[in-house]
Amino acid sequence: MLANITAIILTNNEEKHIERCINSLRTTITKIVVIDSFSTDSTLQILKKYNIEFYQKEWLNYSSQLNWGINKANINTEWVLRIDPDEIPSENFKKNIKTYLENLSDKTCGVSIIRRLNFFEKEINFGGDFPQRGVRLWRNGKGRCENTWSDEHIVIDGLIEITELDIIDKNINNINWWTDKHNRFATREMIEFFLNNERMKQDNKFNLEKREMLKKKLKFNIYYKFPMFLRPFLFFIYKYFFRLGFLCGWQGFLWCFLQGFWYRVLVDIKILELKKTIKKNDINFKEAIKIEYGFDI
Repeated sequence: MLANITAIILTNNEEKHIERCINSLRTTITKIVVIDSFSTDSTLQILKKYNIEFYQKEWLNYSSQLNWGINKANINTEWVLRIDPDEIPSENFKKNIKTYLENLSDKTCGVSIIRRLNFFEKEINFGGDFPQRGVRLWRNGKGRCENTWSDEHIVIDGLIEITELDIIDKNINNINWWTDKHNRFATREMIEFFLNNERMKQDNKFNLEKREMLKKKLKFNIYYKFPMFLRPFLFFIYKYFFRLGFLCGWQGFLWCFLQGFWYRVLVDIKILELKKTIKKNDINFKEAIKIEYGFDI
């Protein structure tokens, strides 16, 4: 018997991953729904091959795409799973998920699971990032993605339970794809930096997992209080030495350098550039983002 779950997957040109993801899920859960942002590779052909229900929407950000998909898809299962095309459930997840959900209290509306990262064929289990916990599974109608441009989490209307169930992030694209992706992420992080004061006033009814809320508070209340360009350097030192990233070998160094330093420097540069645009044109940050990036905030 399959677990009473609908998985929602967001795709854009994911021909390298989507078939692997589908095959890892279809013997475990009831339904798979894909929200595609007009892929131009063979992603759609693969979805049709497996008779996967899919919808298409132009991409703005992860939050709006996922929430649109939750509303659009005809979800009639008891549970909803958020999973990315380059992720797969572990054998532990596939073996135990059905029994685990059947034994949950009716008061539990969200389930926090572990996400493991495989980077250059090495699991990154030091450095402070992974294994990473977060709510990826929730009762139908009891969760949605918080309204944010970066570092998205599922907010839950109800109790959240912590579990040892896990999924594995194993992207097989090259480093050029990774840097292009994180350049886009840096733009979203910069936008979120400017939107933070407004965002903190929202989503009061719903609950983030305590760990996720703490990470956000540390980022906006401590990390961003340090001087520009110094904070990425200090963050790298923290991740690589104090959080033992060096124990993951050369892959650990690359991860801490790229994710903890290079990416964070890129965010700071984009923040600096936008501040200059705001000052030069005497406009607010939303107008500056429209000028520089074409986004309507």
